[in-house]
Amino acid sequence: MSWRDQISTMGQWASSRAWSRAGAIAQVISAGRPRRVVAGASRVVLFAVGTLLISTSVAVMLWTELGPGPLDVFIGGVREQTGLPLTLAVWVTIAAMLAVAWGLGRRPGLGSIVSPIVIGPMMQITLETLQRFDVPSSFAVRVLLHASAVIVVGIGAGALIVSNLGAGSGELLAAAASDRSGHPEPRVRFGFEMALLVLGVVLGGPIGVGTVIVAALIGPAVAFGLRSVGSVATASRRQLDLVAT
Repeated sequence: MSWRDQISTMGQWASSRAWSRAGAIAQVISAGRPRRVVAGASRVVLFAVGTLLISTSVAVMLWTELGPGPLDVFIGGVREQTGLPLTLAVWVTIAAMLAVAWGLGRRPGLGSIVSPIVIGPMMQITLETLQRFDVPSSFAVRVLLHASAVIVVGIGAGALIVSNLGAGSGELLAAAASDRSGHPEPRVRFGFEMALLVLGVVLGGPIGVGTVIVAALIGPAVAFGLRSVGSVATASRRQLDLVAT
């Protein structure tokens, strides 16, 4: 083999090695970083959608005037006693709950802090928009709207849980108290909700048949939301794995 042939062969070998390495790097990049970016973006989207659904649905429950859930009854009582606007009342209440949960050993995640900051203004804007319209005169329609809003809250809560960016204040406080007391978390959560309801009524918060609807449906609604959103998220991850491979 002449020296020119040797040089040509070495050049082809180096070129093939370079292209092989470049291909390997490209494969790692295509299956690695973009996949992490998509996964992270999906969590943020779930968090944003969950926050939007919860704030809008709670505003609908306040608009129907049938009575909100226990936490919102308490927030209503805080507003009644302090004169605070809805946004500030939500912030103060949620901040207190997160502080107690942290003191009991459950540190809030980023989503636990960001969610109420966003939910408060969104809830107030939605409620002010809805109040431009008359509440339906039909009691059956109001009940249907209220029950539908509870189901949507459950879906929103499921989205927040699946996003794994931080539990809500109620979930965090119940988990922290369960850790300290040794009692099952659902029982502790029920106890907290009843305590918030009683305190809210004492402070002058709104209560009605809608409060009973929330108490009856919120548990199954959250379970349904978690199951539904979790199934969609799992299917999306599998599709992403197929694309990556």
